[in-house]
Amino acid sequence: MGFIKGSSVGLEISQEFISVVELESNGNGFALKRYGKTENISSLINPSFSAKNIADEEKFKEAVKNLFQRNLINTRHVSVALPDDSVKVSFLEFEDIPKERDKVMELIKWNIKKALPFPDSEAVIDFQIMESPAGANRLYKLATAIMRRTVLDQYERLLTACQFHPDSILPSSFAMYNLYHDNLAGAELCALLTASKKKISATVIKDRKPCFFRNKGIDDEQQGVREIVASINYYQDVYAAMPKKLYFIDLGFGFANLKEGLEKNLEGLDIRPLRMSSVIKDVNGSLDNFSGAAGAALRTESGK
Repeated sequence: MGFIKGSSVGLEISQEFISVVELESNGNGFALKRYGKTENISSLINPSFSAKNIADEEKFKEAVKNLFQRNLINTRHVSVALPDDSVKVSFLEFEDIPKERDKVMELIKWNIKKALPFPDSEAVIDFQIMESPAGANRLYKLATAIMRRTVLDQYERLLTACQFHPDSILPSSFAMYNLYHDNLAGAELCALLTASKKKISATVIKDRKPCFFRNKGIDDEQQGVREIVASINYYQDVYAAMPKKLYFIDLGFGFANLKEGLEKNLEGLDIRPLRMSSVIKDVNGSLDNFSGAAGAALRTESGK
């Protein structure tokens, strides 16, 4: 779950679409080289934390291969953003942690095993230390990502069968954080929101590091607004702090509709859209829904 910038190909897999982005670095930033999307795949991918996500594996492989061929992307090494519903993201605190990474994973597994809907032996865990004890902070604060092995293995197996090499895998919302985190530099406490026609997610960022995450499926815009408000209010109730700035990535929801709904329920907040053009050169606003694939493309650290 490291957030390190590089240049590569990013593939985002979601219930609503599969998208691919190829970026290139020119020394002064990143430029969009090629991109493409396959839509109308709602029956193809069923995101789940505990069950395999893809029922028709042959159609999935065909869709991915055609997407790359159609957009003339020949790179075999890809970074992959998976549906948030396929990954459990948690933030844990410990007074002390082992030096060995595998022992830290065992500690995480012991802490979350009662909340898992499957045996903890089937859990694949990754983590990143977000804070270490210093000053008034006496705790190690970890961001963790957990997948069921059968879910992860299915994605890896099918991509490998298409002759792709998934160098890194991360949740979609964290891929978007990877893309936009430099835009959050001036905010001590803020929230990164994403909303499509079918889901919302809210990631609270403290001192430029994620510290809270919630995602939820929705049926309409009103429910989307309610779920975002519920996420922000829950964070305030638990942590006694309210993000002053909300940054919104529009994946088809509509910024004007969201802004109006949030302003009615959350007073005094600064609500701003995030545009892919603020990070990637020569990109217009219609490509903001490629943010997940672009954020995955900027990830170069190996690991899942």
